[in-house]
Parts: sequence; structure tokens; C-alpha cells
Amino acid sequence: MTATYETVVEPAVQITFTEELEPEHHSAVERSIQGMAAHAAQQTDRMRAAEAEHAKLVATLNGPLAKLVESDPTSAKALQELKTRPLPLDLDSVGVLHPEDTFAGAEEATLSIRTIQTRVWGPPFHFSWFWHRTNGSPPFNRILDRPTGQAGLDGRSGSPGAIPGGASTFVEAHAGFGLLFHPPTDGVLIGDSLRRVRDSFAVAAYGIGSNATAEGGTECTILEDGQFRQGASHRLYRKRVSVNESDHAASPGFVTDSPMSIQWPVKAGHEYTFNVGVWVYCDHTAGIGRSAAQSLCQAVIPTMTTTVPM
Repeated sequence: MTATYETVVEPAVQITFTEELEPEHHSAVERSIQGMAAHAAQQTDRMRAAEAEHAKLVATLNGPLAKLVESDPTSAKALQELKTRPLPLDLDSVGVLHPEDTFAGAEEATLSIRTIQTRVWGPPFHFSWFWHRTNGSPPFNRILDRPTGQAGLDGRSGSPGAIPGGASTFVEAHAGFGLLFHPPTDGVLIGDSLRRVRDSFAVAAYGIGSNATAEGGTECTILEDGQFRQGASHRLYRKRVSVNESDHAASPGFVTDSPMSIQWPVKAGHEYTFNVGVWVYCDHTAGIGRSAAQSLCQAVIPTMTTTVPM
């Protein structure tokens, strides 16, 4: 069995290395994952800015309504009953993380043509990684099984008692595997992977000004000396509900994800990482009522294919 040991870069970022990757290369991986997290945070901050402004306006409008509800004994009693009554949607039964039952490990292969080398890597890859936004909450559960290349995240956000393990804030988390390269000559790094995915979501919002959102998908990145250079993200689902709405869906099982190949020019003397993984996001606004969201995304990554200069 391959020996492993874990290093914690900061409370929100965790990396596990294989014995194959020498300790002197660990800092390069740590910079890479920190760079990937920083880039992703910048991207999602821009996307969420509009939603935050909208939520602020809604909260301002709901203020007077809340005072009216609280001042009327009948309305106040109905609101209290709403907050204690289970949501119509059984959020916890929609999906849980579990390993794929039928998994066959892939054989590694190497093909060299002139000055490039194409290799199909099988698990365990050089390292696994996980991070979540520190201004939000960690996911309810996660899977990072290096021997089979399985990565999964179960994020939950909800009003008190609305969903088991529901966080009071939003949840944004990312997890996956990566490879490290030190190209001896200039050229191009091309990365791709096979991914079998399953996903599910559940959202419910009841009461004035309530809403719930769930998103999730797969991603891949190339970083140079810890700096983001190229990436791609495949959003598998997004669902948002508002006042007195609920919805849920789940994939029938593990299905093959669409291709997501990326490439970047590389230079000798620099360090590069190619990373593949999954991500989830969920959030809720209770308003004058209660709401909850669950976002679950899981992938089996049996192979990662890279073409690098020799």
C-alpha cells in the first residue's frame, strides 16, 4: 500500500500527498491549491455580488412586513408554527454520498512522440485536495478516496431544524486530485480526465422573502508556480426557489461527464499542477419563514491524461 501523509496549509485547505511526490515538492502543490482557491473565490465573489445586492433590497422591504406580522397575535402565532413545522420536502432523503459500487481501476499507459509525452494516469494521483470558503461554512460531508479516485461533497444550508446538518451560512466547497510536473523543456501542457458523476439537489423556501439555491459541478485547472493559468468548469445543475416553492432532483446513478480538456504553454524550470475535482454551492434566506438547500456532487476519476514536453 502506498504510504500517505497529510499537511494542513490553513484551516480551509487540506492536501494529502502520495509517497511518490518528494517532500521538497510539497510547497509547490500548496501554493498551487492556495492559488486555485484564491482564483475561484474571486470568480464566485463577482457572481454572487448581484445576488447579495438583491438580497439586501429584499431584506429592507421585509423589515416592515416582519414588524406587522409580529404585532398581530394571530400572524405571530402562524409564523411561529411555520418555523417549527417540517418543510414539505424531505431534504435528507434526496441524496447521500456513497462510493460507486462497480469500479475498475485503470491501467497506466505512456506514449512518447518526438518531444512530447502523453501519459494516462490512474489513482492514486500525486495528491488530493479540499478547500471551502472561510466566510461560509464547511460541507456537511465529503469523500476523497485516493485508491479509487472518488471525490464527493454534500453541502447543506438551512434554517434551524430545516435540514439535518444545515449551516446557518452559505456553503461553497471544492475537492479533487492533482498531478505535479517539472517540464525539462518549453512546450505545452495538455490535461484531460475521465469523470463519472452523480449529483442531487433539494431546495425549499416557505414564508415571505424566503429563497434557497443549490449549484454543483466539475472543474479542472492548470497552475504555474502557484498562479492560476487556465481552467474550465462544468456546472451540472443550478436551482433556485423562492416563496412557497420546493424542488429536488437526482441523477439515476454515475454517468460519464462531458469532455473538459485544457492546455497552457509551459517553460522549463517552472512547476505546474493539473487538478481535477468537484464543487458545490448552496445558500438560503429564511426571510419571514424558513428555507433550506442541499447540494451534492460526486465524481469517480479513474484516469487523468496529460501531454507534456520531454
